[in-house]
Amino acid sequence: MLSANVSYPKRYVSMKENAKKIRLTICILVCFLNMACGARWMVKGQVVEAQTSYPIEGAAVYIYWSKPDWGPPGLASGRVKVEVAEDLTDINGEFSIPKYWTWFKHYQMAVYKKGYVCWNNEDIFPSLEERRDFKLKNGMIVKLERFKKEYSKEKHARFTRGSAIHRPKPGIFQSAIRSELDLLFEN
Repeated sequence: MLSANVSYPKRYVSMKENAKKIRLTICILVCFLNMACGARWMVKGQVVEAQTSYPIEGAAVYIYWSKPDWGPPGLASGRVKVEVAEDLTDINGEFSIPKYWTWFKHYQMAVYKKGYVCWNNEDIFPSLEERRDFKLKNGMIVKLERFKKEYSKEKHARFTRGSAIHRPKPGIFQSAIRSELDLLFEN
C-alpha cells in the first residue's frame, strides 16, 4: 500500500521555496517598473465658473508632464519632457487629459478662458499663494474666477504666460492666451 505522507528531500523543498520567492520578486519588480516607468491613463474633469458653478465651454486646458533627467549616478540634472497635452472644454465644460503614475513624474497644468483668471495647479492669482486644494484625478473640478477690474492686466498676462511655459506652439493653449501675450509684447 502507498503511504499518503510522502517525504521529499530537503534540497527539493528548498528549490521549490526559492522558485516561489523568485516568482514573487519578479511580480513585484514588474509592478514597480510599471508604476515608475510610465503607467498612463486618461482622466476627465470639468471647468466651471467659480461663483455660479455653471460649466464653461471653450476653456483651454493644458498639461505638461516631465521627469528627472538623470545625470551622473544618483544626481538629477534637470527635467525632461514626457508629454504635453491640451484639450478644449465642451458645452458641459468637460475635458480629458493624460495622467501618469507620479512617482518620478511632475506635472504643470493650466486652464484659460478669456474674461476669466488663468488657473494653474501650483499658484493662485493675484495673491500668488501656493495652491493646496487640487488633486489631479478623474472627476476633478476646476473653478475659474471672472477677471475683476481691480486686477492688473499686465501681472495677469505674466502669470498666464508662466502657467504654461512648455506649451506647444501653435496649439490650443497658445491660441487661447494670444491676447495675454500681445499685451506683454506691446509694452
